[in-house]
Amino acid sequence: MEPRPSTISELESQLQQALSSLREIDERGELPRELKPLLHLSPPEGASLHVSLRHRDTGHQLRLGGLVHSWVPRTCGAWIVFEVATGLGTTSSPLGGRIGGSDDPLGDFLIALDHVEKDPHLRFVSLKWFRDTYLPKRGYDWATDPDIPRRMVHQAAESDMILTSKVPNPKTPEFPVTTIRLNRDHPRVAQVLASIEPKAGGEPSSGTAGEPSGDGTAPSPAKRPRKRPAAGGGSRETTIEAQ
Repeated sequence: MEPRPSTISELESQLQQALSSLREIDERGELPRELKPLLHLSPPEGASLHVSLRHRDTGHQLRLGGLVHSWVPRTCGAWIVFEVATGLGTTSSPLGGRIGGSDDPLGDFLIALDHVEKDPHLRFVSLKWFRDTYLPKRGYDWATDPDIPRRMVHQAAESDMILTSKVPNPKTPEFPVTTIRLNRDHPRVAQVLASIEPKAGGEPSSGTAGEPSGDGTAPSPAKRPRKRPAAGGGSRETTIEAQ
């Protein structure tokens, strides 16, 4: 039995899982006739469903860490949005294969976000799409538990490892999309990205003395590769929008 939610975040997650399970239950012939109209709220093939609990009058998101009792049907509303991934779904990205993940799920999380940010087909990264669709499809073993990516988002945001902002949603302007991106100035983020630089192109990070050569000697300064600007360079915000 699913444990009773204690926070708004947990309640949203359980509502999303329940609505996403309706089609499977119906295919098994176990969905009561009275509940079949709810199939219109179940996500279509290839889409993900996101529930956002908000104040009815202002439309502001309820605080995710707030107690579940802050959800009051008389004054609150439930927003249900379907999202279909674009860009990466049609490119030759590693989504088709299983990656498995390392012993550092948070590091995997940051590397995955770095990979997505560099995709030229995407203008921004939707928080919910990245968390609920991209990470599981990328193949990390730990992402099969939907609660783990959700906790990672909170941990990374609270630690300033990722930055959030809002962008207009052309289909539903009243519901702007929450986006995320790496705070590349954060020491933890810089450490993780530096660990994959040899795989990405062999460029050492700035201030690093260079790798030893095959005979164990350090390369001369003249042979050190020049530092290139990071992909998608430019100034990045260093604040997180309050939820």
